[in-house]
Amino acid sequence: MNREHYEDNVHWRKRQLNTCYELGAIINEQQDKIVSLMKENNRLKRENWNLKHNRGRRR
Repeated sequence: MNREHYEDNVHWRKRQLNTCYELGAIINEQQDKIVSLMKENNRLKRENWNLKHNRGRRR
């Protein structure tokens, strides 16, 4: 019984570790997308600010 229980625990530990690796890869991809979107958002905010402030100078 102990041997079966031990082997079952080993199996589930391996599956859990593999799941953690897969989730880590997914999280890294999502973080890369978030960083990319944050950079684009900051660029657009800066562009919008520049357009608002330069509009008055053109008149």
